Amino acid sequence: MLLELLVVVLLVLVAYLAYKNLEWKYKFERRVKEFLEKEEERIREDAIARSARTLSGKTLEKFVPFLERFKHDPHDVKWIGDPIDLIIFDGYSSGKPEEIVFCEVKSGESKLSKLQSSVKELVEKKKVKWEEFRV
Repeated sequence: MLLELLVVVLLVLVAYLAYKNLEWKYKFERRVKEFLEKEEERIREDAIARSARTLSGKTLEKFVPFLERFKHDPHDVKWIGDPIDLIIFDGYSSGKPEEIVFCEVKSGESKLSKLQSSVKELVEKKKVKWEEFRV
């Protein structure tokens, strides 16, 4: 009799623990799902904000040559956008180009990307050449 009672108690205990395990599993899954939904929303908002900044930055880059403190003639400026923003052919509009300037437009605390730094280094090391391609 005692053995049967012990078996019944153990079965009830196992059933209870199995139930609690399922309950905890569902609570955990629900919390993970809620977290992921909130995180996804935050990531999307961040992506939208970054995209807006990038687009406004790309647009503003095109107006930089017309700023009063920009020291080059806007007619000498050619916008590229990537990997650098501008190439300036100083003197081009007057028919006497004297210098070619690579110009990257930055605002605030932004820094050159690795690729932009590499391009800057190539220019500083004078690893620039002329190439003519004929068709």
